Amino acid sequence: MRFTIHAVMMALLTALIPAQSATAQTSSPTSARDVWRNFAKRMEVGTELIVELSDGHRVRATLVGVDDDAVLLQPKTRIAVPVQTVRYDDIVRMEPRKTGHSTGKAVAIGVATGVGTFFGVMLLLLAAVGD
Repeated sequence: MRFTIHAVMMALLTALIPAQSATAQTSSPTSARDVWRNFAKRMEVGTELIVELSDGHRVRATLVGVDDDAVLLQPKTRIAVPVQTVRYDDIVRMEPRKTGHSTGKAVAIGVATGVGTFFGVMLLLLAAVGD
């Protein structure tokens, strides 16, 4: 009885899996422009981004606005420059800039604080015993 149930379940699963993959293949392809537009629309205005352009330039910038054809960026430079309009077709890669401390850095700071406190207490004990 158990063998029959397992055989029926396997037959059903085998029949369903190819149908799902065929459905996924018939979906319309999404252009890179649509991907970057959707990504930019999900970002909050004021988010720092790192944008790599098709001409090889990498720009660190703040998101100022999102258009249908382009994204508006304020580049982070030593000398202030006006807001740049970057077309989605020119974008190769766009990602939010990571800010703050990494986990490793936080652990290192904690360990250094603990070691410093330990040696400080030991020095105080040695000074108290020496008197």
